[in-house]
Amino acid sequence: IPDLADTAALHRVVARFVELQGDDLAGGIVLRAFEPFSASGRATEARVWWLDGAPIAVGPHPDTPDERPEPDLRAVRPLVAALGCRFVTTDLARRTDGEWRVVEVGDGQVSDRPAALEPAALLEPLLRAGPPPR
Repeated sequence: IPDLADTAALHRVVARFVELQGDDLAGGIVLRAFEPFSASGRATEARVWWLDGAPIAVGPHPDTPDERPEPDLRAVRPLVAALGCRFVTTDLARRTDGEWRVVEVGDGQVSDRPAALEPAALLEPLLRAGPPPR
């Protein structure tokens, strides 16, 4: 939706989306401002695995396995820690202005490990951490 202030266009787009989803629509509708992530249409993405608020592995997103992104995590780190979850995954995409934006947060259930990231990069920190503190 190019302009969220254009409520008539907003209503048309959302109504059409709801119509197309039909009975498959679950939950609500989430809107966000448009952000240009890539001039080519394919954003550079990184997947980050976090344990106890600290990044334990950074790798390419499975959709872009040949890329070697190195996102700046300084702004993201306190936000992940504030979630209060022991294990978190985040997907970050680089905007056309070079800034990294969190585009997805999860608990790892669907966060594939790209083949370019060795299993030990994830498993060793998890095994060293041991069980959660009581």
